[in-house]
Amino acid sequence: MRILFLGETYRADAISWIKGVEANLGVKLETRELPKGNSRVLRMLAALGFFGKLLLTRFSKPYDLVLAERATSYGFFSLFVHAKKRVVAQQGITDVYPEGGFSGFYKSILQRLAYKKADLIHAWGNVMTYAMLESGASPYKIMVLPKGIDLSRYQCPDKEELTPAFIVTRSFYDLYRHIDIVEAVKILRDRSIPIKGYMVGEGPEKAEVESLIHQYQLEEAVILKGHVPNDQLPELMDLCRYYVAVPTTEGVSSSLFEAMASGCYPVVTDLPANQPFIKNGKNGHLVAPCRPIELANAIESALQSGTQVGEALEENRRYIEQHVDYCNNMKIITDRYISLMQTN
Repeated sequence: MRILFLGETYRADAISWIKGVEANLGVKLETRELPKGNSRVLRMLAALGFFGKLLLTRFSKPYDLVLAERATSYGFFSLFVHAKKRVVAQQGITDVYPEGGFSGFYKSILQRLAYKKADLIHAWGNVMTYAMLESGASPYKIMVLPKGIDLSRYQCPDKEELTPAFIVTRSFYDLYRHIDIVEAVKILRDRSIPIKGYMVGEGPEKAEVESLIHQYQLEEAVILKGHVPNDQLPELMDLCRYYVAVPTTEGVSSSLFEAMASGCYPVVTDLPANQPFIKNGKNGHLVAPCRPIELANAIESALQSGTQVGEALEENRRYIEQHVDYCNNMKIITDRYISLMQTN
């Protein structure tokens, strides 16, 4: 059995997908990905070379299965691989981003082509299916199921006696609005409400965030942890009772699931992707994007709701155990792959 994975293998989502397939099917996946680089010209040349290598697979034995993440890039590239079956996974509410302008125009074409030719389309949550259907995907091709969380790594310890702290595990890109989180911490400090935040990750906005932290003299309140290996993340999450993420757009967030599994009370953006999992004021807080004052108010409310937060953490853990267990979900996913490969 030959299976090819097309995607960015350094990403935690991709790693968990690959490992789950390998464990359940007992095969080693081949992987291919575009080289990273900052130059647009070099990226275009690399893409042409990558495309050429995929075309060369036409002269070899076909792959039994190709797995590709993101319809508008690797999903489209998968159409040129010599393969019997193709699976494409959407990464956000839509893979057409930004949705406007020329970029949105040509990406919508690529997404439509990828979904037309794919044999199976992954939606990690129901919120993703709308864009798939609008792009002409056949409903019978869509499988809605998250990869899940490895519950053995997240123990959900009792955190009631911890010093108030939250964790942010999203990369430093503008859409994740780390700036708003820093502004919210300043608002809370001005109200004499102590809170500490740990920000994990790297990205182009990190220098600006660091500068704002210095400007507000919040070095002891907002700690930039840099890159933390995924297997070490649970240890850091155990120090925090709260999880904050306020992106302006969102797919189905594995980071949110990790927070729910590890006993971190979620304060997240009020977006369609989060609403199925978080009921405002019950098992988390939902806030409008780009509203630091509203975010500060939500964090303050969570800090003052000790008993309610404790009950919410137990409810969130039960939900993850029932619906987002990595071992169970990956078994279902790979069983679907087996069934797919057995059809003509």
